[in-house]
Amino acid sequence: MDTTAALVHGRSMATLAANAMAVALSPFFAPGVHTLRAAFLEPEMREFYRDWDGMTAKAVAYLRSVAGAAVDDPRMVELVGELSLRSDRFRTLWARQDVRRKTSGTSRLLHPQVGTMDLRYEKLALPGAPGQMLITYHAEPGSTSYERLRLLAHLAARPGSGQEDGARQGAS
Repeated sequence: MDTTAALVHGRSMATLAANAMAVALSPFFAPGVHTLRAAFLEPEMREFYRDWDGMTAKAVAYLRSVAGAAVDDPRMVELVGELSLRSDRFRTLWARQDVRRKTSGTSRLLHPQVGTMDLRYEKLALPGAPGQMLITYHAEPGSTSYERLRLLAHLAARPGSGQEDGARQGAS
């Protein structure tokens, strides 16, 4: 799985664990980073996700689908409150009350070192870990995106890249 980025999200989309490829793909996929918060509050995410508007609409609809099971979760309430105050886009999407549980699709991502990639993502619920999802990003073998992922894996594996240490810390 050298060219597959994999990360585990908790119910509110905070990254609990990630492999080195996920961290190489985006520092916002690193363990301990709240990916949803970054999507709305970090300007780099607008560049990274080429269809930022579409991605944020899907993410909020997904959050709403899992929030029902976590109505008493103070972290979920705090997240929704914070993003509602700090992001006009989030506030608008949350008010639409869309609900979506789509578990696969394609994202067009722009990586600063290797360029634009069309990556397929899959979300898999982890049995025995309520609210946790394994998310993978991969490309069709032989495609330009696959070759760019291979290059990224090579760059991330270079000594001193720091990618592997960060991924292992959060995964343990």
